[in-house]
Amino acid sequence: MSENTTDLMQKLITTESDQNLSEYIGSIDGKYPLTFTDFMNGYLEKHGLSIADIQKQSGIDRNYIYQLINGRKNPGRDKIIAIAISAGMSLAECQRALEITNEGILYPKNKRDSVIIYAINNSKSVMDLNWMLEDYNLPKLNT
Repeated sequence: MSENTTDLMQKLITTESDQNLSEYIGSIDGKYPLTFTDFMNGYLEKHGLSIADIQKQSGIDRNYIYQLINGRKNPGRDKIIAIAISAGMSLAECQRALEITNEGILYPKNKRDSVIIYAINNSKSVMDLNWMLEDYNLPKLNT
């Protein structure tokens, strides 16, 4: 069973030797998705979704979304958010996708991010989110 991040952090901060660090690295190697492609493929399989299902809801070009999810292109923050919403991800899952890609998690003190968080938590579509962003005079998702 996978350990949670808090447990892993505790193990890591109590590691005091190069040998123990090497053992720790060996214990996590390959266990956790470290790429957007790994994360998305696991998510799609777990939820019985296809890339085509997500593409229809996201507004992202068909060929481009396949390239994003298959790792041939690197997704930007708005694309990740659109994919997450279209896939029905929870806020935690969306945040994880953003973390993996180093795109910065959603921040509740930011107006635009607050609207996005609301949309995710209330199962809004990408189109609904863009209308909401427009209502608040905030930039729409660039899909």
